[in-house]
Amino acid sequence: MNCTFKILFVVFFLTLIQSCKSKTEQPCDNYFIKGNNYFLAGNFDKALAEFDKGIQQDPNNAFAFYGKGQVFVMNGDYDKAIQNFNSALSIDPKFTFAYYSRGAAERLSGQNLEALRDFEKSVELKPDFSFAMMQSAVLEGELGNRLKSIDYYSRTIKLRPNQYLVYFNRGTSEHILGNYKEAIEDYTQCLRIKGDYANAYYYRAISYGDSKDYKSAIDDFTKAIELKTDFQNAYLYRGLYKNALGQKESACNDFNNAKEKGNKDAQTYIDKYCKK
Repeated sequence: MNCTFKILFVVFFLTLIQSCKSKTEQPCDNYFIKGNNYFLAGNFDKALAEFDKGIQQDPNNAFAFYGKGQVFVMNGDYDKAIQNFNSALSIDPKFTFAYYSRGAAERLSGQNLEALRDFEKSVELKPDFSFAMMQSAVLEGELGNRLKSIDYYSRTIKLRPNQYLVYFNRGTSEHILGNYKEAIEDYTQCLRIKGDYANAYYYRAISYGDSKDYKSAIDDFTKAIELKTDFQNAYLYRGLYKNALGQKESACNDFNNAKEKGNKDAQTYIDKYCKK
């Protein structure tokens, strides 16, 4: 199961427990609290038993259905998870976390359009819900809606300006649209936050290369290789840009390094540029 979703499920359970203390409109009884504790301890069978008791006592207990849905997600039974989130939402159509969690289950089961609708509903109900905003951005990008993806990333950045991956992902969407200057700016901001992120150097190098700034591209590939010495694609592309600058011997060394590290395309460039 996706580790990010697993962590978020735990976070949301803790958030709901805090909501219980604030006396929300939903019945947050001892069965839910005990089930939550079992859930956090990884004892999913006992958690389910407690949630079922809550439903037997009150068939309109949205939290109990939500809890069951979370357990089924953790167990990888996404169909049952979605069924229980459906039940929670039929009881409480404004249950923000239930929309998000149903979206996560749908995403994990490959139902991306349905997942996007649920993440967007979460954002509609809770405009500062950065986790849902981020997932909406990712899905919009995967579905080819890059402008919408960039908009969601930008909104996420306003809420969480120190999240390096948001800048990285927005930079990727900008690059795909051919906005290399904007992509470089996003990768640069990503590196200001996390200076040892090899992928940001690599993709910034690609953007530099597509902008014909081969020297900057080579510098970034070098940094990516320093951070991740088996980065075969970085060797390959660095070789290509060195070759473009007339650095044939150094370029061929990079092609050979790429080949040694398993790059299947390296031999093509060795044959093309390095044979005497």
